[in-house]
Amino acid sequence: MTDSRDSQPRVGLVIVSHSRQLAEGVAELAREMGGSGVRIATAGGMDGPGSPLGTDALRVVEAIESLYSEAGVLVLMDLGSAVMNAELALDLLPPGHRENVLLCSAPLVEGAVVAAVQARLGTPLRQVAEEACGALLAKQGQMGDAEAPQASPLEGPEDSPEATLRFVVLNPQGLHARPAARLMQVLSRFSAALRLRNLTTQSQAVDARSLNAVMTLGVQQGHEVEFIASGQDGGSALEALRLLAEAHFGEEPVPSAAGGGAPSPILLPQESLAVWLTGTLISPGIAVGPAAVLWQEEEEVWEEEVAGIPSQEWERLQQALQRVRNELTATRAALVHRADPQAVEIFDAHLLLLEDAELLRWVHERIHQGAGGAFSVWKDAVERVARRYEALPDEYLRSRSVDIQDVGRQVLLALNGGSRAAPVEQRSGILAALDFTPSEIARLDAKRVQGLCAAHGTAHSHAAILARSLGIPAVFGLGEDLRRIRDGETLLMDATAARVCLQPDGALLAEYEDRARVERKSRQRAYQLRAQAALTRDGHRVEVAANIGQVAEAQAAVEAGAEGVGLFRTEFLFFQRASAPDEDEQYEAYREAARVLEGRPLIIRTLDVGGDKPLPYLDAGQEANPFLGVRGVRFCLANRELFSSQLRAIARAAVDAPIRVMFPMVATREEWLEARALWEEAARPFPAARHVEVGLMLEVPSAVLLVQHLAAEASFFSLGTNDLTQYLFAAERGNERLAHLSDALHPALLQMVARVTEAAHARGRWVGLCGELAAETLAVPLLVGLGVDELSMSVPAIAPVKQALRACHAGEARALARQALACGSAAEVRRLLAGEAFEGIMPGMRH
Repeated sequence: MTDSRDSQPRVGLVIVSHSRQLAEGVAELAREMGGSGVRIATAGGMDGPGSPLGTDALRVVEAIESLYSEAGVLVLMDLGSAVMNAELALDLLPPGHRENVLLCSAPLVEGAVVAAVQARLGTPLRQVAEEACGALLAKQGQMGDAEAPQASPLEGPEDSPEATLRFVVLNPQGLHARPAARLMQVLSRFSAALRLRNLTTQSQAVDARSLNAVMTLGVQQGHEVEFIASGQDGGSALEALRLLAEAHFGEEPVPSAAGGGAPSPILLPQESLAVWLTGTLISPGIAVGPAAVLWQEEEEVWEEEVAGIPSQEWERLQQALQRVRNELTATRAALVHRADPQAVEIFDAHLLLLEDAELLRWVHERIHQGAGGAFSVWKDAVERVARRYEALPDEYLRSRSVDIQDVGRQVLLALNGGSRAAPVEQRSGILAALDFTPSEIARLDAKRVQGLCAAHGTAHSHAAILARSLGIPAVFGLGEDLRRIRDGETLLMDATAARVCLQPDGALLAEYEDRARVERKSRQRAYQLRAQAALTRDGHRVEVAANIGQVAEAQAAVEAGAEGVGLFRTEFLFFQRASAPDEDEQYEAYREAARVLEGRPLIIRTLDVGGDKPLPYLDAGQEANPFLGVRGVRFCLANRELFSSQLRAIARAAVDAPIRVMFPMVATREEWLEARALWEEAARPFPAARHVEVGLMLEVPSAVLLVQHLAAEASFFSLGTNDLTQYLFAAERGNERLAHLSDALHPALLQMVARVTEAAHARGRWVGLCGELAAETLAVPLLVGLGVDELSMSVPAIAPVKQALRACHAGEARALARQALACGSAAEVRRLLAGEAFEGIMPGMRH
């Protein structure tokens, strides 16, 4: 599995020397030791015949600029004018770059080697500099010039399970620079915390990612060492280290003096043989239970079809379609009270697929042309449509082929007389599949299913949305290694850390069973306190609201402890029908939702269609990329009559209810002003509605950049972090290859949140957040610290988030948020949240 950190910027290195040959030689050595991915530039010698000795500040500037990234640049120099010209180069850099470049006093050769290794690991700039400055200590100890330095001991995380690997080092010179550098290269692929101990000398454990710390352990041939791993991919890291040890770190071994003869097996008994697979977090939680393997059931066995008279075959298909419509309608109705609106909308789309005029016309023609019976023609038609989706340039739309195949298969089952002998909904335990379809997850019994793990899939697939909304712990994208699981064997799932453990030992199982019990008690406690306000320990109030998409869900939101509705998706009124709803129908729906909320605020988002949600009765035309096309408020402004009808219905409902209006996908101030003017026109006949708060969703980076102007006119903002993340990183959220960019805890997105809250609060406006980030309890202290005033989420997440807010200390959260904003990657932010600072702000909330 590709490590997402490979796409993160790393520290660049600049070698400055009087001699061009020396600078290039040091760079060559550093590249060999650091491995691929190390970014090094040189600034050696002067221009002129024979490359005279000397240094040039402008060359240093060019070298720095050629490598510059947000990770920073470290400059190493030999002596004399090299130092002076490096200092001058620093003064010549642009102000935005100057603060992110460090001049390092480390010895040139040793420092460059160590810095290259640490940079390859993704180590932050200042730590790379510190490691480089300590590079001479190990050499001095080895040469006897000074007492061998003792590496600082490193304690493992108290709350993280550990696994170990022991072996005897057979390399002729022990763990000297070259094998130690290869060790660093292997470790760069993993995020686990790793420590190393020399058992022969009885040393304390040190950071295995520090080249200096490893070198100063003095590991010689014949010494026994122990690696200790903890963290989400610790087992995988130890497996990679085992292979590296068996290969003698890429060197030829010679017999050890202690053993004589041929080398003996180097691997010694381990405390744990557990293997962790790491994927993508879908829904948090811990699960321990038997595996229910589904890929053995994935090949359908259909009865051979005997085609009948075309009219009879067409009628048979109509009956199958109606049966599936009934099943989908029942599934959708059951989900209304179990899942969030986004999940329910998936089945609106599935029902529309069964009404597709072009598809049905093609099937009708083929059956009556004698091309086959209902079963074979329908099967061909579904495969044909699925291939068309798979050929689209947009990854997200390509992934919708899964929905086509899912619905198509249900019709085939109806035509074939039933379903499989052991359908998914009858399985229990931790379900393991290559992939899940939306209908499979919708039919699951959450009381029987402890967790879901899949080899493929992303956090934004329809299957993922359903799993998350049902609150089932789930990890997708685990890769083909998931096939190693055998049906019935015990699995351990730490979905919060996006990992699944194969072959967990007794100690690990006991540890996680305890954690699961703590988690269950915490959920029960949160539910008991759901009606209480979410006040932090130092008295700061954050409003917790619900995202709903049906009038019926308003009651579930109130029962779950919601203090209002922060996002009422109105699309449900416009789908599954042949024409748009009239003003009266919309008014009754909004009025009923407000009545159920009993005075709690209701934020109605105006119609948000386009992208993969076209209205069947309005031809929006074909677009090469619908997600960058006419959607959200653009669609409404292009369909004024439809938009004005909705706005009048909202204005009427707002006469005697605390309703607010919110426009989606606003990209420019002009769009905002045009939409607001239409609202004012709609509200004019209703004096009580003229004072309704009108705001907008911030889902497009351009609107965030204009927030100071918008804050002068809007009443409030709500951050739609799902779309904002994909537009910010130009990474379609359904693209499995870009899943690592869909992390809403990236500091780039956090900086956008900070920009919005600062500008809004300066104008006395409040800021909400209604994306999936609002439901992530790990993010609570950051969002509090960044100044978010309201969090709106799916109904199942309300009680846990309110509990997390009560555990939070707002003052300390602000300090944590400042640290997060200074991070260079989402991984750094998550490491920050895994540290002691989080425990101090949120005691007892990290299980």
